[in-house]
Amino acid sequence: MKTLLFVNDMVIPLNGFTQRYIGTMLRGIAESLGFPGKKVNLYISPDELKMFSDETEVSIRKEFVRLLISSTVKGILSPLNGIFWLEKITITTE
Repeated sequence: MKTLLFVNDMVIPLNGFTQRYIGTMLRGIAESLGFPGKKVNLYISPDELKMFSDETEVSIRKEFVRLLISSTVKGILSPLNGIFWLEKITITTE
């Protein structure tokens, strides 16, 4: 599994364990919303949250779900070295 992380447009290098951990979490979120897939993309900014599973946009209608996803991802990323300000997050896994 390959996972790429960008925070505020800067690449954050991830070791193998962290790539699998974050990638598995993303796939789990997409699958729990009814969109299982091998490639999952997540974009979080102050104004929006978008998720794609195998190039199909994942429909996230409820604000509670958006907040749950956003806080989960930010919580998982917070212990990583070099991440202090989580304004814009892009994660791709496949």
